[in-house]
Amino acid sequence: MTGAYPPVHGLRDMGGFILEKTHPTIASIARSAGFETAAFVGSKVLSKQFGLSNGFTTYDDDMSGQTEEGLPGIFPERRASVVTDRALQWLKKNGGRKFVLWVHYYDPHAPYAPPEPYNRAYAHDLYSGEIAYMDEQVGRLLDGIKELGLSGRTLIVAMGDHGESLGEHGELTHGVFLYDSTLHVPLIIAGPGVPAGRVIDEQVRSIDVMPTIVAFLQLSPGNEAQGVTLWPLLEQGNRIPTDSAYLETIYPRTYLGWSELRGMRTDKWAFISAPRIELYDLESDPGEITNVADKHAEVMRALQAKMWTVAGLSSGREELVPSALDNQTREQLNALGYVSSGTPRKIDLGTAAPDPKDRVEILKTLDSAGALLGKENYAEAAQMMERCLPRDPTNPLIHIYLATALDKMGDYRREVRVYQDALAQKIETGEIDSRLGKAYLRLQELDKAVEALTRAVALDPLDLDSFRNLGTAQLQLGRLDDAEKAFKSILVENSRYSAAYNGLGLVAIQRGNVAEAQRNFERAIEVGPDEVEPLLNLGLLYQKSGDKRLAIHYYQMFLNKAPEAQYGMMFADVRNAIKECQTP
Repeated sequence: MTGAYPPVHGLRDMGGFILEKTHPTIASIARSAGFETAAFVGSKVLSKQFGLSNGFTTYDDDMSGQTEEGLPGIFPERRASVVTDRALQWLKKNGGRKFVLWVHYYDPHAPYAPPEPYNRAYAHDLYSGEIAYMDEQVGRLLDGIKELGLSGRTLIVAMGDHGESLGEHGELTHGVFLYDSTLHVPLIIAGPGVPAGRVIDEQVRSIDVMPTIVAFLQLSPGNEAQGVTLWPLLEQGNRIPTDSAYLETIYPRTYLGWSELRGMRTDKWAFISAPRIELYDLESDPGEITNVADKHAEVMRALQAKMWTVAGLSSGREELVPSALDNQTREQLNALGYVSSGTPRKIDLGTAAPDPKDRVEILKTLDSAGALLGKENYAEAAQMMERCLPRDPTNPLIHIYLATALDKMGDYRREVRVYQDALAQKIETGEIDSRLGKAYLRLQELDKAVEALTRAVALDPLDLDSFRNLGTAQLQLGRLDDAEKAFKSILVENSRYSAAYNGLGLVAIQRGNVAEAQRNFERAIEVGPDEVEPLLNLGLLYQKSGDKRLAIHYYQMFLNKAPEAQYGMMFADVRNAIKECQTP
């Protein structure tokens, strides 16, 4: 999107980092030149609140009211068919103009659960089933482009963001290691000026995509792009300077308490800077099995020097202070009483930490526990994590998996103790404080919930779920002004967050402002048609105000839409309320 490496554009990891508007993107450059720009994304992992909407006139990341509740690392997502539908609707309206369209599919991510018939056809390989389903939807998109008569003037670029290790090097998915099993991804380009059928063996990089696209649009990539246009390679087969690719992952540091990894990759060599340095000869060892760092010291030093140059460092020490907010958002949250009192969490890179490859067995255990959580085998997952914790006591994810299992079992007291142990180990992240606050909320220890959730939003002001729970706790404590501020803080980041309007409606009811409550509940339904609590609240509101017809209407809608597993205990009361409204 930017043509730059993470140390330049600043979006270093999930959570706590944003792409600031000062960084040019394909969309911002194209929009400035008069292009229509739109993005349709498949997961909350690419939510606009992370700055990715810069330059897009339309940025559709609506997950229909879904929140971040759920298992660790599992983001709300929507099917590829929904993404394709919305992209095609946009193209029908805007395809006649100059346009840049980004369509993002998330389906081939764990947990793998393709829809039928792919779930049945690929029952023994659900990952491939997800890919086959997504492929069908990509085909629908391409067919739509053709049917609209746009193929002759449209450059189509398809790229994977990463692969899945599927067990190679001890990693089941992605994010921890820097091997080709996750880094070597497909890049397919088709359209005007692209020779059909040409296969390019030379290494190219994701940072080269942005300069290539803007060159097609006859625009300049700007001064920040570190990639180069691929057109000389595509058209004439001329070699271009793409032989050196910078690599990094700080996920092991931030989520697992292990060392971050950096590296450099060329057509021949893969160098990985870790507590124990790795070097692989890709020509003779494409599987990156045999570490030859001790046999090629000169190559290793040269690649390491180039790596630090690209990273803008003279050594491995780097202090990151995540800035999750742009200045305007920060000012708005300051006005509501948040952010300014918080101390940003510092991430010290280059300090002593376990080498991820020495924690492969821990990683495999975490993968197994994650699978058990997904299958709702919570007791077994909890036992597995309790055995694992003494082997890696400062690992945040072990604590979170264990506490999640206890939460699902309803053992909130033990869940709280797990999070308290994490804090005692000086493992303080926004997610741990958020989940601790949620556990206190379930135990109705509201003051403790407010304390933990206030820390959570200070550490991660983009965690809207924490603001929602904070508002709920303040509301139950009768602190209406504080509850209102928490719910309004959500709307600073996402004006279509249904639960925030529902919360503001509840605040208005407590203040006796029926008209304001009605407006907020109706807005909650408008932006989140799948949300059910505003329906119940409107039913109650209209029943109290004497409008029995509307009360019955909203009560019935609640019964029709509310999941029985979550709201079944309320159904009898709602049916009784309907009978009361039907009584003359």
